Formats: sequence, C-alpha cells, structure tokens
Amino acid sequence: MPFLWGKMNHRALLSLTLAAAIAATAATPAHAQTLDRVVFRNGNHVDGEIEKLQRGTLDFDTEEMDLVGIDWDDIAFLTSGDVFEVIDTDGEQYFGSLGPTTQEATLVVLGGAIADTLPFSRVVEIRPIEQGFLAKTLGFVDIGADVAKANHLASLLAKGRFAYSGRNWYFDLNGETYFQQQETITEDSDTLQQQTERSSASVRAKRFFGGSWGAVTAIELEANEEKNLDSRVLITLGGQYHIIRNQGLELYAGAGGSLNSERFSGEEQSTSGEILAQVGFDAFDIGDLDLMTTVTSFVSPSDGGRFRLTVDARIAWEIFNDFFIAFDVTDDYDSKPAEEGTGRDYQYGLSVGWSWN
Repeated sequence: MPFLWGKMNHRALLSLTLAAAIAATAATPAHAQTLDRVVFRNGNHVDGEIEKLQRGTLDFDTEEMDLVGIDWDDIAFLTSGDVFEVIDTDGEQYFGSLGPTTQEATLVVLGGAIADTLPFSRVVEIRPIEQGFLAKTLGFVDIGADVAKANHLASLLAKGRFAYSGRNWYFDLNGETYFQQQETITEDSDTLQQQTERSSASVRAKRFFGGSWGAVTAIELEANEEKNLDSRVLITLGGQYHIIRNQGLELYAGAGGSLNSERFSGEEQSTSGEILAQVGFDAFDIGDLDLMTTVTSFVSPSDGGRFRLTVDARIAWEIFNDFFIAFDVTDDYDSKPAEEGTGRDYQYGLSVGWSWN
C-alpha cells in the first residue's frame, strides 16, 4: 500500500506539472519569440512583422494596429530573426537576419558567420526573402476629365504605371492616353468638330550588375494626331547609372542607342538610328508630395541631325490612404516635324489617382 500510494502521488505530481506546462504554453503566444521589434527614438517599441522598407517607409504588421507605415527616420533599432534582403545606397545586397545592437540607427545583418553593420542612412530597401510577387510591385493609376460648356470642350486623360523589382531584374509597364474634342460654331451656323488623340505605351526591363550599374532595354509605341504621327515603334538598348539612391530620392542617368520606325500621315514608313540620353529622378520624401520626372533626348545623325526631346513629369499630392491629386505634364519637341504637323506638342492635366508600393 505505501508503494501504491507513492506511485499515485508521483502520477498526480506528473499530471499537475504537465497541466501547468500546457497552461503556460497557452498563456504565451507561440510566435512571441519570433516577433520582429521596432524601437522608436523616444524609447517606445512595438512588436509585429516586417513587411518591407521602401521609399523611406517601413511597412510593419502589428496585431494591435494591423499594417502601419513607419517613417524610417523615426526608428532607433530594428531586429528580426527572419532572413531579409537589404539593399544599400550603392546598390549592394546583403542577406541575413537583423541582429541586436547597442548603436542607435544602425542595422546589423547576420548572414551566417558574417555580420555587416550599416547605418540607417545607407539602407534603401529591406525585403523578406519569401516575399510574394505583389509585395515587390509599385505603380499608380491617374484619371482626369474636363468638360467646358463655354467652348464645347471635353477632354479625358488616363495614365498608369506598373513596376516589378526583383533581386537582379526590374520591369515596368507605362501607358498614357489623352483625348480632346471641341465643337466650333461657324458664321454659317455650321458645327465643326475638332478632336485630338494621343497615346503611348512602353515596356522596359533593367538588369542590375551590382552596385549602381544596370543594362536597360525598352520597346515604346506612340501615336499622336497633333503631330500627324500615325505610329512610332522605338526599340532601345543602353546602360544606366544611379547617381543618388536613398530613402527620399532616386536620381539616375543613362545613354544608348535606339531604332526608330515611324510613319506620318501621307508619308511612307521610315526607319532611322538614334543616339539617346536620359536623366530621371523620383523624389518621394517631400511631405505628402511625390515628384517624378524623366527627360529624354534623341539625336539622329543619319537624318540630318534631327533632334527630339521628351519631358514626362508627374507631381502627386496624397489626400488620404494612397489616394492622390496629380498634375501630369507631357512635352514633346521635334526639330523636323511632319508636313502640317507641329514641332512641339504639350499636354497638362489635373487628375485623381491611386498609387501603391
């Protein structure tokens, strides 16, 4: 009997210990040890999951506030046990978890036996290795319309961009269309209807070669009634260099060659080679404003030194939750326009839009 009683006590003690362990496990979230942590400059902290750092904003998923955007400048420390791809201002890539440090505004990337230390000012992007396709995309859609009763003028502007950024490749698709119609009453009470339509689309691919260099190829399609341009197909190949790339600004320059096949109204199809140069910048840390501009020049030595210049700009002001009011500008100049066509064509439009990144 004493033996049996001791055995029963031992089983009871084991059962109580097991129950206590189960209760403790239930009381502690299973993911508590794997939560990422953001420590702010004021000493407060929040736990959750790092979605990505892009364009100066850290997307952070928390149980209390769901997905929030945190300004990179407001963060003092960032740690995570998951593996990320980190890109610095020189375009260099680092892979590893984000380790602890006592130095404020410093990121420690633990890649196996190697630990790289980067000041926050050099960190441009942080992306999870297992990040899905949509999380690697960015873009915008703008729609604008104008109706004026006084001069019977109506216009429609639609503009959009979709881009994907992978480890070594970058793709983007751009499209724009503009339509304008105006009715004029003559002295004989006849109604004359004038309309202008222009549209363009482009597909571009860029291959990164480490650092700030990349090779770029693109195909562009264009039609413009104002310039009597029925069609233009432009195939380009060149190189690009990022002059500045940080949390608030991207500035790049590129050069290369292009094959231009175009047909103007009443003329035969013509093909010529061109030398192109391009400068572009994207400023996204000016309060709630985003400013995106590209300036591209084309010179055709085989066509008597013909010179073309294209300026494409977008200024967008965020109203709320990624919805914008945008001012779009397109300006084209051609030193040798078609007969009865204009040498310069420009379009300014106010629109509303939505963007994501």
